[in-house]
Amino acid sequence: MIRLVASDLDGTLLDTFRRITDENREAIAMLQEHGIEFIINTGRDYQNVVDIAAEANLTCGMICSNGASGYDENGKMLFQHFIPSDSVKQIFEIFRKLDFVPNVFSQQGRISFLSKEGLEDYTRNVMIPSMQISHPDFVYTDQDLQDLMGRVIFIDSEETLFQSDHQILKVTTHTTQPERLADLREALKAVPDLAVANTSVADLEITSIHAQKGIGLMDYAKTKGYQADEIVAIGDSGNDYSMLSLPGIHSVAMANATEEIQNVCVYRTRDNANDGIAYIIRCILADQNNFELR
Repeated sequence: MIRLVASDLDGTLLDTFRRITDENREAIAMLQEHGIEFIINTGRDYQNVVDIAAEANLTCGMICSNGASGYDENGKMLFQHFIPSDSVKQIFEIFRKLDFVPNVFSQQGRISFLSKEGLEDYTRNVMIPSMQISHPDFVYTDQDLQDLMGRVIFIDSEETLFQSDHQILKVTTHTTQPERLADLREALKAVPDLAVANTSVADLEITSIHAQKGIGLMDYAKTKGYQADEIVAIGDSGNDYSMLSLPGIHSVAMANATEEIQNVCVYRTRDNANDGIAYIIRCILADQNNFELR
């Protein structure tokens, strides 16, 4: 019997405008009315996910920053996994050496060492074009940019960061030259106990080895008494691999998923532009005791 559905956000639950559509929202509400729990399992930071869920009037559990933190449906923290400060310093040194810009996420939100103007430039000229390499339909409006600016914590230096009470959950970067990421991945192997994943060919996400979507999902499931065969997990990109490859789980790839994700999953649903989450939920509700795609 299916008791828990875990969904990625970008490229999965969110459409191309990064919104939860009415059809997906209504399907989730129907799922919850039938006593099946729905949670979000994403690389995004907690406050960002809260804002997205609130816009859709959605209340649910959340696993954030690629498994670095978990929260129940009431916002109670269940777990956090930080990158040790010494490791963060090593990561920053590697980024400087290879000329990558770090996007830093702490328990208090997103941090930037760039000025506001510098971050706007980075977003317009690096982040957005890098995302469009894998997702040509990726849309980022001026309002999205202003929303981002309103959430960012601007810190003037690494030294200031390490003297503060910020603890780092995740470090990410983007590039318009994806071939350069191979050198970054190789260099990061020198830092122990890291998990390195990606959401597209042009980004990397770095967390503690203990902070992965699969580990976070099973940690969350244990708090509720769910077994692997009672869980449906849905995703589309590399940072979803750890949860979609869990033994015994019902793994679902979006139609827009990468080849790696398509190959590891048992099932497939429609793409995120065509309410793939709503479609898979209808399949589950058709017979939650004997779930299969129809």
